[in-house]
Amino acid sequence: MKILGGRHRGGRTVLGVLTFFVTTAVLAACGTVAGKPEAGEFDIRKLSVGKYPTDPLDVRASFTHSPFNGRELATARLADAVVTGPDVDPSFTHGVLSISLQISVGLQSVLSLSAKPVVERNDMMFGYAASASTKEISEASDAVGPLVFSPFGGKKPDPDATSFNATVFQFSDQQRAAAAAEQMEAADFDVAADQNQRVAVDKYPDAKSHWRPGIPSMGTTMAHGQYVISVFVQQPQPEIAGLKNLTQKVLDAQLRLLDQTPPLSARDVLRLDYDPQGMLRRTLHPGNTPRPAADTEVTRTPRGFLHNVDDQAKWKSLLGDNGVDSTATARDGALLLRARDATAATALWSGITSAATTPADKPTDVPGTACTETNKPAKPHRIEQEEAWDNSDRFVCTLHYGRYVAQVAGTQLSDVTQRAAAQYALLVNSQYM
Repeated sequence: MKILGGRHRGGRTVLGVLTFFVTTAVLAACGTVAGKPEAGEFDIRKLSVGKYPTDPLDVRASFTHSPFNGRELATARLADAVVTGPDVDPSFTHGVLSISLQISVGLQSVLSLSAKPVVERNDMMFGYAASASTKEISEASDAVGPLVFSPFGGKKPDPDATSFNATVFQFSDQQRAAAAAEQMEAADFDVAADQNQRVAVDKYPDAKSHWRPGIPSMGTTMAHGQYVISVFVQQPQPEIAGLKNLTQKVLDAQLRLLDQTPPLSARDVLRLDYDPQGMLRRTLHPGNTPRPAADTEVTRTPRGFLHNVDDQAKWKSLLGDNGVDSTATARDGALLLRARDATAATALWSGITSAATTPADKPTDVPGTACTETNKPAKPHRIEQEEAWDNSDRFVCTLHYGRYVAQVAGTQLSDVTQRAAAQYALLVNSQYM
């Protein structure tokens, strides 16, 4: 996934003319040549934007509410309330997996084959799963077979790492959520009923947990109102006290977030706003139709953003230090970050661009822009917001304007520089709101 006017002029009065001449005289005394006023802002009409639009999407198209669009927006909202690694403990520095869950999409990635039918028959509305680890996780595949799930997205944790997966579902009512939690735990336990042992998490007597002695992992399922939380933890040693302690820490953090996130009714889902923060209208969107998608076209809080980066510790610091309060991504377009103010945006831009190892030619006509060549292959199943946000992440340009920082990416540098120019012009053009 890829990680920025005119002015009304009234009639001229005598006072206005006198003011003009006085101002010109003063400027001339300061070294400005009289009769040649300087423009107050960079002339964006000179930018080479190619085929890319420079008007906000809401000027070019209208959003249509629908059940599909509502579910995508609701899933993104839930993602903002699912724990990241640093929410649980500072040692969880690396994001591993983030995936949107609906009845027809994603469930097989985080649920065993025996548990998947449970959420389907209990009217699951949507869900979100995220994993984190104390160490970077390799690309090696987990052993995935019948009745076995893959909590780390097909990646294999370092044997010396501690890792967790937190998956949250919303159900249509509390009764269905409670039934689903009970049935999910029973289905998972019965996969190896002769070897599994039930475990109590002392602080949460309603949580249902089990582990297999000698195996350094533990699973837990818990209903919380209309939500169901599924937690999987793994550590280097098969030590039950440590597994229980980590499970409790994940639940502590997750429950706090859900208590701040009221569940949505079917009507609420249908009425969710496409762009409540006015972020997507400022984000480069090559298309002409708003198409919300929880992973690729949506507004996120900083927490939601962190789910989609590998180095969560670095990005949490960058976002927090510079007061970032909202982020947005547009399909095949750009990533946009909103900092506290223009000074913070400049610092954020410097923090992002200073990590570049292979600088590339930047567009000479776009102010405040730096480009880099990533030299990394495309990763179609992972949104690398620190590099790009589609499958074309060879070149990335980062720019800033006002309190906004944006990234654009693509396979050809000439294309990426046009994207950067269009994004800059768009940020200028969208100032009126």
